[in-house]
Amino acid sequence: MTTDEKLAKLRRLMKEKNLTAYYVNTADPHQSEYIAEHYQIRSWLTGFTGSAGYALVTQEEALLWVDGRYFIQAEKEISGTEFKMLKIGNSAYPTIEQWLTRYLSRNDVLAMNGELISESFYLKLEKTLKPYGILIKTDYQLVEEIWQNRPAKPDAFLFTHELQYTGKTAAEKVNLIRKKMMQDQAEAALYAGLDDICWLFNIRGGDIANNPVVISYALITMDQAILYVDKNKVVKQTDEHLSENNITIKEYDLVFSDVENLHVSTLVLNQEKINHNLFNKIPESIRIINKQDYPYLIKACLNDVELKNQRNSYIKDSVALTRFIYYIKQNLDSGKLNELNVAQTLHDLRKEQDLFLDESFPTIAAYGANGAMMHYRATPENYSKIEPEGFLLIDSGGHYLDGTTDITRTISCGILTEEHKTDYTLTLKAHINLARAIFLSGATGYYLDVLARQPLWQYHMDYKSGTGHGVGYLLGVHEGPQRFNMHYADVPLQEGMVITNEPGVYKEGKYGIRLENDYVIAKDKKVDADQFMKLDCLSFVPFDRDAIDISLLEKYELDWLNCYQQEVYQKVSPFLNQQEKAWLKEETAAM
Repeated sequence: MTTDEKLAKLRRLMKEKNLTAYYVNTADPHQSEYIAEHYQIRSWLTGFTGSAGYALVTQEEALLWVDGRYFIQAEKEISGTEFKMLKIGNSAYPTIEQWLTRYLSRNDVLAMNGELISESFYLKLEKTLKPYGILIKTDYQLVEEIWQNRPAKPDAFLFTHELQYTGKTAAEKVNLIRKKMMQDQAEAALYAGLDDICWLFNIRGGDIANNPVVISYALITMDQAILYVDKNKVVKQTDEHLSENNITIKEYDLVFSDVENLHVSTLVLNQEKINHNLFNKIPESIRIINKQDYPYLIKACLNDVELKNQRNSYIKDSVALTRFIYYIKQNLDSGKLNELNVAQTLHDLRKEQDLFLDESFPTIAAYGANGAMMHYRATPENYSKIEPEGFLLIDSGGHYLDGTTDITRTISCGILTEEHKTDYTLTLKAHINLARAIFLSGATGYYLDVLARQPLWQYHMDYKSGTGHGVGYLLGVHEGPQRFNMHYADVPLQEGMVITNEPGVYKEGKYGIRLENDYVIAKDKKVDADQFMKLDCLSFVPFDRDAIDISLLEKYELDWLNCYQQEVYQKVSPFLNQQEKAWLKEETAAM
């Protein structure tokens, strides 16, 4: 079916059921950032394949909202269909709430699948639409009905994340959660976040591509810890691990009846994570404490064992990426490089590293103008050849048993213009400005974000994304609550938090530049009662000296760069062959 044929079928169902509008978001029942193919409902309907966005369909309109990362991609992918793109964060375009209140009338019905929206989203939407008399119905799965040959639910086996990597047993973590519950006077805690559940129970899975999680729920009381999961996924070793840690296994769907029959007075949960249909099963007699899940906040700060392992994984990953850059440089004139085969080469180099499991997200290999699309992805039907000129942007990462990585380098492929070099150097200045930051304990990423943007703002340039995000520990490559972002967030940067630093320049039709390292928040000096903090680098991959215009660097920036490049050589060179080592020595020589 074409996109427009899908729309026609959906509209027929809507008409039969007297529905005015139908909402389709990008979600699974757990509000995961990345979702299994089984839940790629918005992507299937609209043809837009980006990882975020939502659609609204009426008899006359087909609308798709996307954020700044996807403006270029979405416009291309929905071209020739009825769908129109609306830009999130651009005041020239209405939000979905504004559109609904503007074009829907009293007693009109907005329908959706309540299992794929959070309770928080439902409450906000209801508050907005109720004064206008617009009705919301959440018991429909219309797109699912017309989706022929829909992928099955994932069925990957669980595995145990051993104590040598976690530093704490699952039983210890559950007891820590119970202490938090006691402080909040909660008798039970309900979890739907897949990364939270996997961290809490020291398990991992493979239900979502590039995300080592298992589709599950968890319920913790003072005397029980229950994992709701498809039991066919639980192998003997993991079953024994869970039993040893006093964790009960129940079938996935039983969470609905267990919650409906829950006999406690107080339940703590996060309405941003619990889907509307599950929330509706909670008896009205139970008092709800709505707050961020305890595991979500605790796991953001790595313990000593986790941090030691995470550092090790980054050295291995840096070795793989450094060898990859050498490979690219040596083969630019071969005429054989393209976005697809270089991504495979990088995967193979990572695979050679000890304890490697998978990429932490599909590698973005974007040559030339493709780099201007922040989340571009080459396909066998659409990819570019790499020529001996311009830039190749590589955004990639790996999952290892001892950590998760995320790093971006922009590689010069030969002839560069002055504009290329200027923009690369300004991006490097932006990265350095944030990397050097010394800040007072209690500061948030919201306050520090401007440090990365300022060198670019001086040249009237900006990037339409955050500057940095948290990185999980053999979990999601994007995890919170820490971040560098212009949008306000009252989350202090705490010791042990891993966070990216990734400013960029994106010029449509020309190129994209992004320079990303990962850092861990660490203590610096204490002066009287003031504890100062700093960013301690985890990533050690050279910056491209051929792309740097040193006349644009201040002395302190050049000093930082030379110090960093020397550290790259010291940490990475012992794992290289003689040819790679000789190249790296030249690449990291003092400028």
